[in-house]
Amino acid sequence: MPTHHHPHQHGVIGGWVVRPYDWFVGGVVMRSTYRRIAEAVTVGVPDGGRVVDVGTGPGRLVAEIARRRPGLDVTGIDPSQDMLVRARSRTAGVPRTRVLPGTAEDLPFENESVDAVVSSLSSHHWADTAEALAEQARVLRPGGRLWVVDLRSHLDEDLGDEITAAGLRLSDDDLRLVGPVGGRLVCLAARKPLAAA
Repeated sequence: MPTHHHPHQHGVIGGWVVRPYDWFVGGVVMRSTYRRIAEAVTVGVPDGGRVVDVGTGPGRLVAEIARRRPGLDVTGIDPSQDMLVRARSRTAGVPRTRVLPGTAEDLPFENESVDAVVSSLSSHHWADTAEALAEQARVLRPGGRLWVVDLRSHLDEDLGDEITAAGLRLSDDDLRLVGPVGGRLVCLAARKPLAAA
């Protein structure tokens, strides 16, 4: 079963492009959108809860979530060493934040140990969408939420079905995306069902 439906395979962002990407995409294009994502993702997460940003890139969303909710443990995961350097610099001194190497398909967390997983502008970089979603579902606690935000033009057309196949339930959590690219972005939100009694 094909899991990545794009005409080309995306690679890891690294090298000289990291700094301009961070400035333009994170600092100009997505700044207000990151604020809105951080607000939505943290609703319902208890103090002391854990939020994971998969494909954190330069760490802007990790920093924004930690700024909004200093009582949360926020971890950014990215496979690019160059992005991790940038993210670590951005989150240095921000309490309860970590930035770790990893991929969407292999997260360094125990089963059912995360309250919310978010991925913004990175699902189109996942090597195996079904495997990535299964892994993210694995780490979510029952009742935990998944948020996938990506460009409409890059979004896997079967992503909703793949989220459901991973054992998550799509939800109608409202996330009005704002900013210069708001209309070009799609957000899929899902919840891990509560364990049966």
